[in-house]
This record gives sequence, C-alpha cells and structure tokens, in this order.
Amino acid sequence: MHPRHLIVLLGLALAGCATPARISDREAAAEARGYERGYGQAVKEQYWLIQNQQRRPAPAELNPVTP
Repeated sequence: MHPRHLIVLLGLALAGCATPARISDREAAAEARGYERGYGQAVKEQYWLIQNQQRRPAPAELNPVTP
C-alpha cells in the first residue's frame, strides 16, 4: 500500500471520529413533540389557575359591611 493511501485512510478515519454525534431525525422529532406536549400542558394549567381565581368571590364581597 502506498503511503499516500495510508494517509488518506488515516485522515478519513480520524475525520469520522471527530464529527459530532448527530441525533437522528426520528429522535429529534420525538423530542420536539414531547416539548410541545409539555408546553401545551403548562399553558392549560395556567389557564385553569386564572379561571379559578376569577371564579372565587373577592374577600370584600364575602362579608359586606353596612354603615
């Protein structure tokens, strides 16, 4: 084998090891769906917290003071 071939093969092997590990498209899509579900759930919880706060009567309305 020629030294040039060895250098090329060594360079290709090292380049393959140096590339960052990539998340597959399927895993990335699953992670995005999970994030969207979690975000949607948090929005719903905040909505119902606000709705429940608005349904409760204000403390001043519970015991009206008549002069």
